[in-house]
Amino acid sequence: MASLRIPRRCRPLGAVALAALLLPACLPVSHPPEPAPPVDSSARAIVQGTDAPGDAAAVALVARRTRCGGEPPVLLCSGALIAPDVVLTAAHCLAVFGEAGPYEVFLGQTLLPEPGGRFVRVTRAVSHPGHVPATHAYDAALLRLATPVNDVPPFRLPGASDAPVVGSAVRAVGYGDTKDAARPSGQRRQGQLQVTGVAPASFQAGPAPGMSCVGDSGGPVLG
Repeated sequence: MASLRIPRRCRPLGAVALAALLLPACLPVSHPPEPAPPVDSSARAIVQGTDAPGDAAAVALVARRTRCGGEPPVLLCSGALIAPDVVLTAAHCLAVFGEAGPYEVFLGQTLLPEPGGRFVRVTRAVSHPGHVPATHAYDAALLRLATPVNDVPPFRLPGASDAPVVGSAVRAVGYGDTKDAARPSGQRRQGQLQVTGVAPASFQAGPAPGMSCVGDSGGPVLG
């Protein structure tokens, strides 16, 4: 399998791409990609967060496994189920393998260390045509699933009046790093953020006290 590079450090959300405006339903959380380790290192969940057992439509994006070597799942990012066969994530999550890469999504509370849910293969990935990697504008991608997920209600798409408001509290959900040895990555968790800025193609949010971390990119932000 090709080597995979995953960023290591956590930070408050900076210029986060709006990509597709989903507040108060959901909004992709994204971070810029950075150089990192080979494929067998674990991606890291939300810092200062709690478990999110009720957010079944929040999913993990993983590199598709060969299914013959017993290798553990490699967490790339998080995502949001917005239709039975469509997942919204961040465009930069496709940077390593590209739109034609080998992807699948995981549905369940626990991805690592032992999957406690199911995997669905991704048949097509398409980045937002306006995505600008250098600025992270319109940092969104859509994933078509091989099999519809009919038993999990998807997040609803919002109307034009549902833009986030500066100062409002939002809730991020993802599978990334917690920076807590007792709370390993690969668990679906949630944390509170505060919106600090809104632009046509991006928004900014800071810890309140939660903070997104590696592996949370592309996950939903809920109002």
